[in-house]
Amino acid sequence: MSLDSKGQASAELILATVVFMVIALSLFQLASAEMDKTDTGNLGQARMIGESLAETINTVYINGPGYSANISLPNDFTYTASVVPGTGNSTLYVNYSNQIIPIKLIPTNINSKTMNSGQTYIIKNNNGTIAFT
Repeated sequence: MSLDSKGQASAELILATVVFMVIALSLFQLASAEMDKTDTGNLGQARMIGESLAETINTVYINGPGYSANISLPNDFTYTASVVPGTGNSTLYVNYSNQIIPIKLIPTNINSKTMNSGQTYIIKNNNGTIAFT
């Protein structure tokens, strides 16, 4: 690159800088999009885990007093599942990455419980009340 009186070197430098910035921003956007896809996939998986947990709780309730079931929560990523009793319906809340997924439950008599990923729990029907150990 030779310097001349017409500013040729400055124009080439500006052009090279613009090309570099376009390439860098494209790579950053691509990486960001991939991270969003991973986060969306984990959110969907958290919902599936919550649906499976809710199905187990409902099955224990429907099968009557004395019925129990074991459930092991996967440890693929960090999430919590909280059972909150309600007057009409109880709700299971799955919390992943500051997003909360509510899932309605059938039993109305249910103990409160917060469950963590990677743990195993026993769900038992104690004369119509759902308890966790």
